[in-house]
Amino acid sequence: MSGVLRIHFQDRDFRHVQLARSADPMWEAILGLHVLTTPPARLPEQLRPWRRRARERLRDGELRAACRLLGDLAPADAAYFPDFLTPAESELGMSAALSTLRATPAVRLARELREAARYRQLPPWTRQLAAGDRTLLGRVADAVRHFHERLIVPDWSEVEATIAADRAWRLEALEDGMEAVLATLSPFVWRDPVLTAPYPVDYDLHLRGRGVRLIPSFFCHTRPMAIADPSLPPVVVCPVRSHPPEPGAATRPPAALAPLLGAGRARVLAALTATFTTGSLAARLGMPAPTVSGHLKVLRGAGLVRSERAGAHVLHRLTGRGRHLLGN
Repeated sequence: MSGVLRIHFQDRDFRHVQLARSADPMWEAILGLHVLTTPPARLPEQLRPWRRRARERLRDGELRAACRLLGDLAPADAAYFPDFLTPAESELGMSAALSTLRATPAVRLARELREAARYRQLPPWTRQLAAGDRTLLGRVADAVRHFHERLIVPDWSEVEATIAADRAWRLEALEDGMEAVLATLSPFVWRDPVLTAPYPVDYDLHLRGRGVRLIPSFFCHTRPMAIADPSLPPVVVCPVRSHPPEPGAATRPPAALAPLLGAGRARVLAALTATFTTGSLAARLGMPAPTVSGHLKVLRGAGLVRSERAGAHVLHRLTGRGRHLLGN
C-alpha cells in the first residue's frame, strides 16, 4: 500500500463518534467476499477455517455466479469500490440494506461507477448498471443476499460474538477518554488531531463536526476502509482486535493460582485480559465451551469475574478482585 488515510478531527467531532453496536451485515458480506478470494497464507489464522468452509460451498453454480458479479464491483484489491454497496441502513439489518441498495438513484450509480473506473477497468456489463438498469441492480442485490445467506449466516453467531466482545473492550478504554478509544483502532495511529492508517491511495477525510461511525468488522483483516464520498455520513470500518493464541505469557496464570483454583479455572481467569464471550474465550484457550462455562460460574460465584448480557450474548470480564488476584 502506497497511500495514507488521514481522518481529521475537530473538537466537536468527539461528541459525535459512534461505535457500532453489532456486526454490520452488508460490510461483513463484502469483506467476506474479499476473504474468500484472498490466498490463505495472507489471511490471519482465525479466518482460514471460515474460508475453507466457504470454498467448499462454492460447488453451487448460483453462488459462484453471485461471487463473480460482486467481485466485478468490489474486488479484494480494489483501491475503491462503490459506496452504494454498503448503505448506512445496513445497521438496521440486511433487509433494510438491500431495500436501500435496490433503490439507489441512477445518478448515484453513474457517479460511483465512474469513480471506480478511475482505478481499474470495469467489465462491460457495468455500463448498463451505470445507465440505471433496475433489473441489473436487482441482480446485484440478489447476489449480496445469496452470498450473505449461504456463506455468512451459518457463522453469524461467531461474527456477532466477536464484535460484541470487541465493542466491550473498546468501551472499557472510554474510561480514559475518546482519544483512548481511537488509540485502540489498529492499524490506525492517533496523533492529535489526525487518525492515520495505511491505505491504497492518499485520502483525507475531513469530519467537519459530523463525527464518525466506527464499525469493527470480523472479516476486515488488512486495512481499514472508509466511505469515500465526502457528502455521505463518515464511516470507517476497521479490523476487530486480534487475541494472541494460548499458550502465551499474557494468558499464563501465576504458578500459585493452579493449586488454589485448579489448573483449568486458573487458565480461564488469566485469559480474561479483556472482555470475552464464552465461545471466544473457549476458542482462545482451546477448551470445550461447556467446560469454560462451568469454570466461569465458579469464578463468578467467588467474585472474580463479572458476567453481563449484551443482546444475544453474555460477556465476561475480570472484577477488581480478579485483577488483584492475578497481580494486574
